Amino acid sequence: MRGPLRLALVNDYEVVVAGLTRMLAPYAAQVRVVEIAANIPVSDHADLVLFDTFAQSMDNVRVEDVAPAGTPVVAYTWESEPDVWQRALDWGAVACLSKTLSAARLVAALEDIHRGGTPDIGHTAAPSVDNGAGVEGARDWPGRADGLTERESEVMALLAVGHSNQEIAELLHVSINSVKTYLRHAYRKAEVNRRSQAVLWALDKGFSPDVLHRRVRGR
Repeated sequence: MRGPLRLALVNDYEVVVAGLTRMLAPYAAQVRVVEIAANIPVSDHADLVLFDTFAQSMDNVRVEDVAPAGTPVVAYTWESEPDVWQRALDWGAVACLSKTLSAARLVAALEDIHRGGTPDIGHTAAPSVDNGAGVEGARDWPGRADGLTERESEVMALLAVGHSNQEIAELLHVSINSVKTYLRHAYRKAEVNRRSQAVLWALDKGFSPDVLHRRVRGR
């Protein structure tokens, strides 16, 4: 009898992959997290790799840096532009799933991909219809305890490692005005006024990328 899908989670921030692990925990009979990694490619122990694009971009990360050859990678993103699916495929992913999916729908989509199916393109932007799993309540990101939304956190993370507003806009595929709005809200919540203060605040709050590789025991 086939066991649960073996899933590896990849992102540069340990808090992000830890939050995803918690979100998927109730579905262990269907999807088992066997490996988590930050800034280090996973091994070949997983059936699928879920690549969370928080503070990252498929434009400047190679799929080979995420998983070994032959291990399918699924991009997990907020992006909802019509071309996001094609960009993910061109990058090397087998599919692209939206962070607006409920945990149950995310698990169902991952199982479908593992069976060789192709999730509806709508999954790249489909809103969650069931909030029972509390998707945002389970996920986590730097600065959340200080009131930052995930998008504001992404922008602050990219600012903390030296990106300009224009570079952040290009990496996240949003307008420069959107970046300025996210920063304005984040500055207010962080109680800072200048970029230099924001960088120091972000670094103090754990916005520096982590280096992590861990097999999950008992998997």
